[in-house]
Amino acid sequence: MKIGRRKPADFFCHEAAKLENSPAMMIDSADPRRHLWLLISLVVIFIVSPFVVPYYYGPSILNIIAAVVLLSATYAVSRRRSFSIFALSLSIFSIGLTFWLAASPNHWLIIISHGSLVILIVFFAAAILSYVLGSGKVTWDKIYGAVCAYLLLGYAWTFAYSLIEELQPGSFGSATTPMPHDLVARVMQLRYFSFVTLATVGYGDIVPRTPMARTLALLEAMVGQFYLVALVGRLVGLHIVHGKDPRAD
Repeated sequence: MKIGRRKPADFFCHEAAKLENSPAMMIDSADPRRHLWLLISLVVIFIVSPFVVPYYYGPSILNIIAAVVLLSATYAVSRRRSFSIFALSLSIFSIGLTFWLAASPNHWLIIISHGSLVILIVFFAAAILSYVLGSGKVTWDKIYGAVCAYLLLGYAWTFAYSLIEELQPGSFGSATTPMPHDLVARVMQLRYFSFVTLATVGYGDIVPRTPMARTLALLEAMVGQFYLVALVGRLVGLHIVHGKDPRAD
């Protein structure tokens, strides 16, 4: 009997698959509270920010909490070493820019800082959603991850709105209250607009005034609706499947 010789392409594919699934490429994912820490940090910055902003050291406190959020998110997506390396590198870069921006704000630094935050937060949300919507039993960690992804999407749009406002001043406004010139106050106001839009509440006290701002707001409202429908449908389906199969993990 002749034994077929393995082709070089098959060999490299097989070795790459082994390397991807090896302990060197995968970080321990046994922590059932991996996404709980991120959720706690997101809730803390969400609730604490309006109370500390008026004080002199308020922005510095917010920057520290934001750094904790980014590091918690890095830990949450660290199941794959490639994700962990990318997330940690960009998180350190974003944290450094954030503190630099607080010390000496300028136009281009705001653009680079908020642009990097948009990329990083979208990456976090996508990586967490891939875990939440993947196959497997519905656990509390997946539920925590689903809430984290929703909050991260709101923050991603917050910094995207701030980026648009920096590039095109006057993109957002109100008939009664002008958009603040202070960067922290502006981000806080746009955060409020972002989550109101994501939840499709639409109070109308802040409105997008330029085509780019309106398009981005429309996309966020659509994502907010589709997110809830797709997420609930997927999690309910997984719960039914694994509830019927006692052998499921």
